[in-house]
Amino acid sequence: MPSKPFLFLCLLPVLLLAPGSGAVAAPTQTPPAAAPAALTSDAASYCAAIRDPAAEARFAWQANQLKSLEARLAETLKKLEERKAELQLLTDQRAAEVKQAEARMTDIFARMRPDAAALQLSAMDQGVAVAVLSKLPARAASAVLNEMEASRAAQLAEVMGGRRALPTSSPTGVQTR
Repeated sequence: MPSKPFLFLCLLPVLLLAPGSGAVAAPTQTPPAAAPAALTSDAASYCAAIRDPAAEARFAWQANQLKSLEARLAETLKKLEERKAELQLLTDQRAAEVKQAEARMTDIFARMRPDAAALQLSAMDQGVAVAVLSKLPARAASAVLNEMEASRAAQLAEVMGGRRALPTSSPTGVQTR
């Protein structure tokens, strides 16, 4: 169904030439019943004549809009890719820092006396303690576990052996039940 402005434009010549519209029309010799049919036929032919150019203009406008949107999308994707590369670089840097910190911590605990290391690891978070113990040489880890309280040493050994999962904790470090 044509839109109202389009319909109005199609019927504009009919309205201008209709009796009582105030427009001056040349006197015609046709009977009054034949005049509206002829005018309607003219309006229909006018509408039919402008239908294809109007549709082409609309399609051209839509194609222009699509090209504009595609350009904006490409620009946004480019920015997202740049941001992704930046975040990947930061993630890689953070992973390298964590790996270096774990290596330093493992080296420190490997050089400590077993009783002092056991005391420190007993007070640490279970996940950190397991990570440190698993990176220590076997002889040093066994000496540290030997100096620890038996129940805590058993918990850590079970987690290290994969028999028990690490407890989950919330992002603030508070353990959940």
